[in-house]
Amino acid sequence: MKFAWNYVFVLILLAYMIGSGVLLFSRGFLLSRVSKTDVSSCRRLSTNPNDEYYLTEEIVQEIFKDVNASSNLCLPQKSKVIILLIDALKYEFGIFNENSINPLAFENKLPIMHELLKQFPEHTRMMRFKADPPTTTLQRLKGLTTGSLPTFIDIGSNFASPEINEDNIIDQMVKNNVPVVFMGDSTWTDLYPRRFKRTYAYPSFDIFDLDTVDTRIEKHLPNELVKSDWQVLIAHFLGVDHCGHKHGPMHHEMARKLTEMNNVIRMVIDKMDNDTTLFVMGDHGMTASGDHGGDTDDETNALLFAYSKHNEFISSSYGSDKEILQQIDLVPSLATILGIPIPYSNLGLVNFNIVPDVVVPHMHKIQVLLLHAWQNAQQIYKYFYSYALENKRTFDVEDMDKLDTEFILLTHRVKAIYNEAAFKSFFGDVNIQLRQVLKTCREIWVKFDANQMSQGLLITFLPIFFTFLLINNTRAGDFYKIFTAKGITYIYLLNLAAGVFGYRYFKNFSFKTEENGIIFFTNIMSILILMFYTFQNWSTIALNWSGVKRFGNMPTRVIIFFTSSVFFSNSFIVQEPKILAYLLVGVLILLVFELLRRSVRIDFKTKFKVSQFLKSATFKLILITILAIVFVRFAFLLFRCREEQGNCADFSNNSTGFSLKKPSTGKAYLMAVVIIVLYTTLTRLYLRSCGNLTGNSVNVLLARYGPTIASICAGGHILLSSSSVKNIQRSHIDAMALVIYALLLVQIIVLSIAPLMVFVLPPKNNSTVTVKRGESIVPEIFKKMKRIYEGDESEKRFEIPVVYGLATIYSSVVISFGVFLAIMLIVLLEPKSAIGIIICLAIGAVILSVHSILRYRTANNFETCIQPTFTAIVGWFLLAHFCFYATSHQTTLSQIDWRAAFVGRTTSIGQSNFISGILVILNTFCGQILFFCLYGLLSTETFSIFALFPSLIKTNSNRDTRKGEVLESRANNTAQPRSLVEISNECVGFDMTRGELTLFENESIFLGTVFKLAAQFFMLQGVKIFCAMMACTIHCRHLMVWKIFAPRFIYEALATFVSFPALIVGYLLIVRIHFAVDSLVKRINKVK
Repeated sequence: MKFAWNYVFVLILLAYMIGSGVLLFSRGFLLSRVSKTDVSSCRRLSTNPNDEYYLTEEIVQEIFKDVNASSNLCLPQKSKVIILLIDALKYEFGIFNENSINPLAFENKLPIMHELLKQFPEHTRMMRFKADPPTTTLQRLKGLTTGSLPTFIDIGSNFASPEINEDNIIDQMVKNNVPVVFMGDSTWTDLYPRRFKRTYAYPSFDIFDLDTVDTRIEKHLPNELVKSDWQVLIAHFLGVDHCGHKHGPMHHEMARKLTEMNNVIRMVIDKMDNDTTLFVMGDHGMTASGDHGGDTDDETNALLFAYSKHNEFISSSYGSDKEILQQIDLVPSLATILGIPIPYSNLGLVNFNIVPDVVVPHMHKIQVLLLHAWQNAQQIYKYFYSYALENKRTFDVEDMDKLDTEFILLTHRVKAIYNEAAFKSFFGDVNIQLRQVLKTCREIWVKFDANQMSQGLLITFLPIFFTFLLINNTRAGDFYKIFTAKGITYIYLLNLAAGVFGYRYFKNFSFKTEENGIIFFTNIMSILILMFYTFQNWSTIALNWSGVKRFGNMPTRVIIFFTSSVFFSNSFIVQEPKILAYLLVGVLILLVFELLRRSVRIDFKTKFKVSQFLKSATFKLILITILAIVFVRFAFLLFRCREEQGNCADFSNNSTGFSLKKPSTGKAYLMAVVIIVLYTTLTRLYLRSCGNLTGNSVNVLLARYGPTIASICAGGHILLSSSSVKNIQRSHIDAMALVIYALLLVQIIVLSIAPLMVFVLPPKNNSTVTVKRGESIVPEIFKKMKRIYEGDESEKRFEIPVVYGLATIYSSVVISFGVFLAIMLIVLLEPKSAIGIIICLAIGAVILSVHSILRYRTANNFETCIQPTFTAIVGWFLLAHFCFYATSHQTTLSQIDWRAAFVGRTTSIGQSNFISGILVILNTFCGQILFFCLYGLLSTETFSIFALFPSLIKTNSNRDTRKGEVLESRANNTAQPRSLVEISNECVGFDMTRGELTLFENESIFLGTVFKLAAQFFMLQGVKIFCAMMACTIHCRHLMVWKIFAPRFIYEALATFVSFPALIVGYLLIVRIHFAVDSLVKRINKVK
């Protein structure tokens, strides 16, 4: 039995090989921009005669003798700055419609902006604040402070905000003695620790909380406004963003939050001094459902409002855009206002529309504007060419020569600017050239590393290929001979040596990092080992392969083909939920068709009778299959929409929540609670009918009462978490989720100690069962029970122990674990999503039921009976992925359900980004986690069903093929009706009435089959992620690569990284139960 652990290490090796291939590919495809650590510097000119660099007329003359040499000078500060960053402040929120009679929840709630625009048009600006995708808060803050472009892969760091080591506006303020005070979202202090003079930072991820952070800012803000020891004050409000996530922009809570922000802005304007410029801005917008993260206009169009109390802003007539301000343009504009260097890696342009028109001594306005504009141009070109020199292969030589020539021409033109007309012409040309640089950088930073991508594709494909050859074409009972403990030890030692070699000599093979070298050489070693095993067992593989029909399982192969083809078409990806639904229905039809075909051949050989058919098990299975198809169709109502789909409504954030006063508004909530209770009740009834709830062992008690407690807590959490009742404390709602977490944790601990759900009733007196050396005790126990049942008086005197739950000893534990896991996942989901996961469980139960009957009727021995059909494996695999969409998820970045990060943690319990990330992953990939953890049921459920319903044993399609073997025994017993044991032996060659204990007797085949089944799921998931990688490679220059193909690859890659551990957990669960069964049998044997 020790060989069971060998299989674990093989699965881990396969997971590592495929996973590392995906990782290598992602590093080549999802490239991040290389951050440069260079820092800008300048001599700050001052109007104070006591300062070192006092601005005099002579210095001005020296500056304009050679403007090209002025890049190291900074003009005096123009004003102090207050930044009110209102998270998710969409541009439309600031528009005031005077003619609106019934304004929407977000309309006309910021009247202060409209009032100032009308009263002081030269002191006020309102513009579209255009964000670069991805529109997540962390990436936006990086863009707002560095002036650089975020890269696609940076979105993955939204749960772990690393300190920024690139030159940025905050560090420039600190370096140049411009004191900064911050209050609000703690993401700032994560990005810029120890930078601020004073901080009032608060956690940002509790999206249920609309007011705490904002209220605390409002408490400290008035006191800070009257202080004079700061030059920049930043306040980051979160309530509007959280309201969008929780309720959407159309909810009355949005009206309340925007009105609150209006009051804050009015208060700041009243209290700020004349020498201050106010900026009110959003970091991104939001969709109609309140989400963000993508690149739609709703998400990228934020609002920027600027107000200068004393000084007018510079006129827009000089050429700066007055309608739209790119977010990266804020950095050089702030640097211009504060008189500090523009950060080194900035790509934004100074927008003079938001720069106060402050007179600089001894300088004309044109000179001031020219100096600012040209310093901005020099900074961008310096950064651009420095980056180009370090990445020569990345840039097109002709484009670089053209840009270089144009910049040289500008360096000559800048010396001849003496009037306003010349400046406007020059400034316009400079902006065109700098925007061309920006465009070039955008294109450059989606250049791909072909070497890493090709290595990733190769390393991903080869393990899948050899898994197919070696594991898929080897009999389950032979694996323990192939994967020995000694062989597995050598495999890992060789991989260790290969890893050390890769770490030591990675530079010799032109790898960029030690990690790349380790991944490449360990995978090459593992692939060579798999090749060795394949060739070593080729005769067996070829023999088994020859027995496979050339066109067998063709419909199922077509289904797999279409599943994998989805990745190669953007329209297929958009419609993937429906495609998966149709393919899943196809699998159900295939299973029931094969069952019906077998039934007609067996049960109705002579004459088909309708009445007999209506009473048959086949008819009942057809009915539940139709019900499962109805469930699949019902799941269409739970699918979440994409932006590209214009024909469906997204329900996710438009619900008003559950209300006792208006029960009709919470139908989905009540339905979810009812379905959860129904699910736990049915599973409890099933386990009780199997005898697995008899006794008082810890696991039995947990299975008996735990699901009831968990379902009550889940129902309460669903109803109260979105309730409109105001006086419910969040700690009470959190407690319900924490109880569910605790029950799952207790279940895991119990499984590791005493997993079995059986009850042994001791014998009334001593009796012995004689067993020869090497034989199993189990057959003798059943023979003894048979003799007692048949009335053997001698045996009645020596009764053996009665064991309740023996026939379902494996599946009962798996099902019980699945209940706790499912309820834990349910509490992380939205109510309608919870309905989806229960529907998927019902479909899974139908697949198991139909497949179990079909497997028995087509089997001719134990091995074929325990090995699931390829159609059932594909059906289970499709169901795991279909559950992703049935639980209202989509493969878009803006529709990640961040709400899950705070379930049970909204009252400052366990404020960890790591835990937040884990909860979001559990929510997003709940289908793969649940169904892959329970995959062992595909092998065990056939035996448990026939133990519970022994009448099903009476028919089997292989009975005729085995007639010759039992002809003599049947001739000798013509007068006596045959028992179910005899029929079972006649049909499949072993006693099916013993249920899952038969699995224990044939442990090498059983554990080999469970291992093989896990490897087959590895193979299917590997094919899926490989096709996603190929699609990204083919479509890397497609118009929709970053909008559709790249997000789809990211989701599939994460699904792969989640699925493999789930499958390993599922295998370990079976192994743990198997060891416990072995201990039970030994204990019974010792008692006897």
